[in-house]
Amino acid sequence: MKPAWPSLPLSRWLQRRLKVLSLFIASVFLVTGLAVPAQGAWQPAAMAPTPDGLDLLLAQEPNTSANSVLYFTTPTFTVSVHPRSTAQFMNVYNRDTRQSEQLNAPVSFRGSLNNDGWVSYDSFGSRAGRNVIYRASANRNAFQARLEVIDAASNSVLISQNSTSIQAMNVPGENPGQGNLLNQTFVGFDTQNHSVRVFNDNGVTKMNVFNKVSGQTLVNGQPATAEADEIGPYECWVNYFGGQSFGGAAARYFIRVSGSGEALLEVIAANGGVLLTEPRVSSAPLVTNIPQADRPACFGDSGNVGSGSLAPYIAAVFGSDRELEQTRQVLGQGGRGVSGLSCVIDPRFESARQGRFINAAECNDRNDAGAVVNFLRGRGLNSRLVYRNFRYR
Repeated sequence: MKPAWPSLPLSRWLQRRLKVLSLFIASVFLVTGLAVPAQGAWQPAAMAPTPDGLDLLLAQEPNTSANSVLYFTTPTFTVSVHPRSTAQFMNVYNRDTRQSEQLNAPVSFRGSLNNDGWVSYDSFGSRAGRNVIYRASANRNAFQARLEVIDAASNSVLISQNSTSIQAMNVPGENPGQGNLLNQTFVGFDTQNHSVRVFNDNGVTKMNVFNKVSGQTLVNGQPATAEADEIGPYECWVNYFGGQSFGGAAARYFIRVSGSGEALLEVIAANGGVLLTEPRVSSAPLVTNIPQADRPACFGDSGNVGSGSLAPYIAAVFGSDRELEQTRQVLGQGGRGVSGLSCVIDPRFESARQGRFINAAECNDRNDAGAVVNFLRGRGLNSRLVYRNFRYR
């Protein structure tokens, strides 16, 4: 019997057989591939954290506000001091650059540096090619915090930012028995060389003036008097005077504060000569709780300017005297129109290099300032959120 050879030439027959065989093999691989579970075939890119996301996770871990000694934000940074085992560590996360400048860096507790209720935590690091100290400071009684970046070689302050929000404040406070410092304080602030405080001690108004350079207390709990009828240029300021001598000469210490948050320490000799004038610095908060009886009539509606002068977020309104009056009517005295927010409501004109605007409210929290802006816009006012640089004036 003859074999069933193809009628086609051998070469063409082989080509057709090979083509059929290749199609069969391809179909087998296709069916097999479809049978493989999808997760074994690929992984979505979203499953892997991006470098920025990973850095943010690292910056927050293991720190949370629940287990932190100190946790706060500034306009630029998120800062934490947290325990780990038997030691404490610091995280400093820069939200502008989305980088951790300190991550689980060992911390040294400095305690109170200026005898003013503030305690500090130091951590060594490097920044822009310099050896620096990251100093996180806090005052539990005043509920204020700040971050400073200090050049380790020159001891000069490179960055100083006050807290805009605080999530954890588990730091030492004043000695037991001294009560709540914030409630006792009428005025408290720092100048370049001094820390000053006017406070209520069992119904008596007293004054402290501490020299941060020499470490000496120049006025220690001596009686202070409010002088409401001061002649210009401080006739609309609250003025407290006290103390007896300066550098061995008879003199009085004047602690002055305005309704817009300006503050000043002056020392005046018995003959009227000014021996010292130092304005407050923004590296420490202004704390005020001024009694109504100590305020002149032109001081303003609100004696508690709090940390408003340090608040970084302003609900601004643009316009003239008409808009200022409308803003005051809309917000109401003391901010009744936007009650419940952590803002100082005292509408007034304020000037910056960019021009004049109406400062309707100043807030430590951006969301609170935004709520005031939306409230004002809803009532037809040209309002927007302005970020205050402390050197903008």
